[in-house]
Amino acid sequence: MSARERFFEKVKQNQDAVPPGKNTVEAEIQTFRLRMDALAQQIDEWFAGSGIEIVQTIKNIHDMSTVGYSLSSGICRYGITAIHLQNGERSVSISPERLCCGAERGYVTLRVVDASGALSDLAFNMSMAPDAGWYIWGEHQIPEAKVLMTEDVFFRAVERLA
Repeated sequence: MSARERFFEKVKQNQDAVPPGKNTVEAEIQTFRLRMDALAQQIDEWFAGSGIEIVQTIKNIHDMSTVGYSLSSGICRYGITAIHLQNGERSVSISPERLCCGAERGYVTLRVVDASGALSDLAFNMSMAPDAGWYIWGEHQIPEAKVLMTEDVFFRAVERLA
């Protein structure tokens, strides 16, 4: 079974585990996790054959944005896919941070690291778009400046990785 087949089998299993229309924090976290998995798959496809190394890890989040729900249920702690792109001395990290950030859902940071290993001044925030995909905006911009992240927008954001 290929990685893609395993991925979509896992997506189906996870979709079956969350009843349709159930709007709970558990369902939102599950959606966040599935969207990060799908983003990782999309990035793999975009960089296929490029020589840029793509590393997916599981980031364990202690998500204080969900504290108002229930600490005893453990839903404020969960593992979620994080993505790291490496091109020689340059890299990009795409790191999920928390479920809720104001009105945004599925808050993620995208940071470019320069050749010296220091964080550059180039950073972006991302959040889940309502139906599919992601919004992206500059770190020092307000969320209202966000745009839908297309392939073109993504490659402009990570241009310093080249």
